[in-house]
Formats: sequence, C-alpha cells, structure tokens
Amino acid sequence: MADEPIQKISFQPQVKGLGCLKPEARAMITELVAKIGPIQITSTCGGRHARHSQHYLGRAIDFRPLATSSRKAASAARSLANVGGVGTYSNGLVHADVGEREAYWHGYKRSRYAAAHKHGRYARVARNGG
Repeated sequence: MADEPIQKISFQPQVKGLGCLKPEARAMITELVAKIGPIQITSTCGGRHARHSQHYLGRAIDFRPLATSSRKAASAARSLANVGGVGTYSNGLVHADVGEREAYWHGYKRSRYAAAHKHGRYARVARNGG
C-alpha cells in the first residue's frame, strides 16, 4: 500500500496490523480509504466471528469510518468492484469483505448473536437466519 493510505488507517489495540490479510483485502482497504478518508480498523483475522466468516480467511475487516457516516462508508464499499459483503452494525461499525458471495446487511446481527449466546440460544437463533 502507498504511504498516503497507510497514514489514514488507525487500529484498535487488539488489531495487530494488516499482515494476516490477503492482498485483495489490503487493496480493498486502499481503495476504500481513497474514497472515504481515514478509518479505524477494529477487526481483521483475529477475534470472534460467525462460523465460516471471511475474517478467518483474511478476506474481511470491520472498521469505523472517521470522516463520514457508516451508511456512506457502506455505500462506498459496495461500489468497489472486488467487494463481496458489506454490512453495518448498530454501533457504527462497518464490515467489508472480498468474499465471492454478495451479501449486504444493516442492523443488530452482531449484538443479537452475542445476546443469544449469552442466554444459551445461539444455535436456535443462528439456524433461524438471525
């Protein structure tokens, strides 16, 4: 990545950089930052994600846009040619991946999984499309 986009990326402490990401995911980040400005990456390959998540394959990031709204950032991500999935969460985070399947969502998916798991209902909620 060129120096300019790297200067526009910050990381939450648990994120150890971009080394685990596939080249196409890093290219997506470069294009995204060029379109929307600085971002704070909150998740790459580590952490807890849905089963079969693109995060585990080094093909996804979660981020917080710092110069625009999450809605505008998601729209910009969807406009990129190599982006497969884009989602927004109620806490202002945006998910973008370079997976082969196109998927878009908005809402409480992450918090519902966390709440359902906490109450022992994770499997039922997940099977019902939650």
